[in-house]
Amino acid sequence: MRTIYIRKLRFEEARIKLERELHEAFMDGESYVEILHGIGEGILKRMAIDYVETCGFLKLVETDPMFRSNPGATIVEILAPSKEYINRLKS
Repeated sequence: MRTIYIRKLRFEEARIKLERELHEAFMDGESYVEILHGIGEGILKRMAIDYVETCGFLKLVETDPMFRSNPGATIVEILAPSKEYINRLKS
């Protein structure tokens, strides 16, 4: 699982990095991505969730907050073709 660190970044920098790395994960055929946004005031978390909800190829993984290992992270499922299929397209 790929991890995207946007913690301690400014809002606009975090948005650009999140968008770029999610698209890279999609093209690499990743299945899940963990977005580390930290806890703080929840601004980066809200931005990450809003972005994921606007993308047709991403889905938030709902987990019970009682059992979540890291409250400063959001896990996203990438609804994409397999790595083999993407590699054939890249060739």
